[in-house]
Amino acid sequence: DKRRGEIRNTEFESMAAGLTFATLLSGLLAPNRMANLKQATTNAVKRSAAVRRHGNVQLSGEWVLDTTKSSHGALRPFLIACGAPRVFAGPLARKFDSDHLVLKAEGDEVTIETPRSGWSLPIKLQTDATYSRHKETIVATPRGPQRASLVTASHAPMAVEIIKLGPSEGEFVTEHYVTTDDGNLEQQLTHRAADGRTEVVVRRVFKRVASV
Repeated sequence: DKRRGEIRNTEFESMAAGLTFATLLSGLLAPNRMANLKQATTNAVKRSAAVRRHGNVQLSGEWVLDTTKSSHGALRPFLIACGAPRVFAGPLARKFDSDHLVLKAEGDEVTIETPRSGWSLPIKLQTDATYSRHKETIVATPRGPQRASLVTASHAPMAVEIIKLGPSEGEFVTEHYVTTDDGNLEQQLTHRAADGRTEVVVRRVFKRVASV
């Protein structure tokens, strides 16, 4: 019917955008890095297609961690993988639990902010940025800069996927945000090491507290 046709068209557009992004970078990346990027893009397209079939809540809004559905301090292994000193990683993860997450998704751009709740970062780790499908955003990490881009975004939008290349050759991070039928926001952060095998995955669930 008409709705299924619209979904298939949207899935094709997202897949085409992801493949175009991968094609443009194919001449610039080492083989292992390109393989990692292609896999991340394929996963992003699959997740966005599933969201378009089931999701019905806008991404844009202010969100707070749902402590009944998320582990306390869950970000610790992800922060360590990204270069945060172990001595700071645990306290930092718990501090991030108390922060709100603000998402603003418009067209081919998404802005993600985590306003500090009365504390400041002791390390160089950029948490606020605007990501685009048409240009790279440089973000700071404890081990050096990453080149970030918006890979996929559904039309609602109800899901976005961000990929951050680096700092090391072959290393990357993906951030996936998707709304669910019960009104929650699911966040999945994945760090893939330069060896292409070591992976850290963190999933957290948020509740909406305000619109933006």
